[in-house]
Amino acid sequence: MLKNKNTTALPGKPPENEFSIRCPRLGHQINFDYCRSENNGLPCFKTLDCWYNYFDVHTYLTRELTKEEFKKAFLNKGKPKVLSLFDLIEQAKEKKGKKD
Repeated sequence: MLKNKNTTALPGKPPENEFSIRCPRLGHQINFDYCRSENNGLPCFKTLDCWYNYFDVHTYLTRELTKEEFKKAFLNKGKPKVLSLFDLIEQAKEKKGKKD
């Protein structure tokens, strides 16, 4: 659901910062600039899905990112959530062991 109407976006240009959409991950309104760098300086993995209705986000990001950055942000499959949780548990155990 749109917070406001986008009247300034061009086909290959992102909307102005005043334009925001609801983020499915965070659950609140967010602008493109946040999505563009949310992932340690790279776009959120959902950026293409979330913004394609508003401008040609794929073309824009393929122009702005290197091939490696684009691949890292959108083409690499992440770990399943369960494996990520196991990794976090192991990291916490290691930190606790170092403190003792």
